[in-house]
Amino acid sequence: MSSLSSLDTFFSTLMPFQGVGPLVNTFIAITHLGDARIVAIVGISMALVLLRHKRYSYAIGLGISIFGALFSSYALKLFIARPRPLDSLIEIAGYSFPSMHAASSLALYGFLMYLTYRLMRPDHHRMPWMFVLLAILLLIGYSRIYLGVHFASDVFAGFALGAFWVWIGYLAQNKLDRK
Repeated sequence: MSSLSSLDTFFSTLMPFQGVGPLVNTFIAITHLGDARIVAIVGISMALVLLRHKRYSYAIGLGISIFGALFSSYALKLFIARPRPLDSLIEIAGYSFPSMHAASSLALYGFLMYLTYRLMRPDHHRMPWMFVLLAILLLIGYSRIYLGVHFASDVFAGFALGAFWVWIGYLAQNKLDRK
């Protein structure tokens, strides 16, 4: 745990302007893009679009990615039971490790990046959209640390967990496409 503490301490020194009024409100708005409800709503909406276009394997892969990340991060929170940082700028209940916002955001926005890469036409639209999705994802992670509701290691662990579920969703989608 001491290496995690060192990592967390290092990243806490990189939080410029923490607690500045307009920035707090901005990061509160950004952090809501990673709320489980928002992730589920966006994920279900995107799955419905994929189903309408008969992209069944992609819809299933997206569902696996999002719901796998949500359920596994929740289970790990209960199992590890790491307390949240003491000096947060907003009140949040529950445990800290891993960040469910980071895990579910990476699962959603990461899989949407994969969908963008695979399905978006014309090709020159891909990179701008992938950049926007990546920026949203990184800002959500940063907002969790900035608002003081997570340690940096919580967010990194959440991102790793989310990436794992994107990979599982990708594997499931590819396996279904081969059938």
